[in-house]
Amino acid sequence: MQATETIKVSAVDGRRRRIPLGQVAAHSLFIVWSCVAVMPFVWMIFASLKPFRELVSSHNLLPHTWTLQNYQEIISRVGFLAAFRNSLVVSTLTTTAVVLTSAALGFIFAKYRFWGKEPLFMVLLSTMMVPGAVVLVPLYITIANLGSANQLAGIIITGLWSTFGIFMLRQFMESLPSELIDAARIDGASEWRIFFTLIIPLSAAPMGALATFSFLGSWDSLLWPMIVLSAPDKQTLPIVLAGLRNLYWSRYDMWAAGSMLTVLPVMILYAFSSRYMLRGVAMSGMKL
Repeated sequence: MQATETIKVSAVDGRRRRIPLGQVAAHSLFIVWSCVAVMPFVWMIFASLKPFRELVSSHNLLPHTWTLQNYQEIISRVGFLAAFRNSLVVSTLTTTAVVLTSAALGFIFAKYRFWGKEPLFMVLLSTMMVPGAVVLVPLYITIANLGSANQLAGIIITGLWSTFGIFMLRQFMESLPSELIDAARIDGASEWRIFFTLIIPLSAAPMGALATFSFLGSWDSLLWPMIVLSAPDKQTLPIVLAGLRNLYWSRYDMWAAGSMLTVLPVMILYAFSSRYMLRGVAMSGMKL
């Protein structure tokens, strides 16, 4: 009797484990598409470890001769370390500023009541519809009048706030119970204390997601830094990487090595923050 019941249970489990054909096809398509998307990056990794002659003459993916000469050459020739430092300074400062200003303005638009709040917020959101190329000339004139042209400050000043960040944190902070804020005010807490000791800890996840988005955007930015920065010692990594085409137009090995050095910090950041980024986006009620 017990053996018969075991066979029945196994049969039922077998039926439950059947996977629909459509799901198998969809997963197979996703796997193939993922491999296609990852292959250029895999090629870049191995190309950066090949000598130039082997790279242009061999069609094999794996190198026959493994070398780090490309990395040593690009670091020593084009001022890569200075560009790395500039990118790190700009990305870190702008990310910190964006997170703080977005949290403060998001809190104000979510929990404060004042005349014209909704029209002002709609005007703020409408700036997201304006293409960045439209404001490049007036923005550069403003930066030049401030004396920040050809300075890292010219990049940092224009990155002190983010309309997307304000909208993202405002969406999340609207879900925070107003009773917590009212209770803190009754206890005598100031608005600054409420913001730093109550709102920011509760908003850690979406703020972490915003920090990741902001850092990636600043690190990969090319057009605006290329317009503002012209001195070689002030350039950021994307500018130096774009300049490799003029200096070494056929040195694909150096392009690959430079791309790897540029992408590696971003990969490390994403590896550690992807879980928190997805959680923060989900908590804010937005969709990727």
